Amino acid sequence: MERSLSAESAVPRQWGGGGPKGLGYAVARDPGGRTDIPPRVVERVAAQAVREVPEADPARSRVVRAWMSGDTVRLRLRIAVRYRRSVTGVADRVRSHVRKRVEWATGGRVHHVDIEIAELVR
Repeated sequence: MERSLSAESAVPRQWGGGGPKGLGYAVARDPGGRTDIPPRVVERVAAQAVREVPEADPARSRVVRAWMSGDTVRLRLRIAVRYRRSVTGVADRVRSHVRKRVEWATGGRVHHVDIEIAELVR
């Protein structure tokens, strides 16, 4: 007598079907392991965050440098500030916004954000 294997018996379930009355809510198994985020990815997230602050623009040359140690991030930004705006006020807003976005995207902690005002733009 030949025995055939169904897909359910050959491959262990990866997702649970729990939830109220078996409505198909998926519950992920804990995969364990480690997630590595290269500094270049952190730099792109930070550069996009600079663009999201209305009074600031990325500088023309390399905008962001990121250094990582474990889950701790240190950033160096080069930005352009729109003319007739408070440079220190814009820098504070950029620092705060970049910190929030990078911490949200990476799950790490931003320890330090250095900002260089590279230019004033109209």
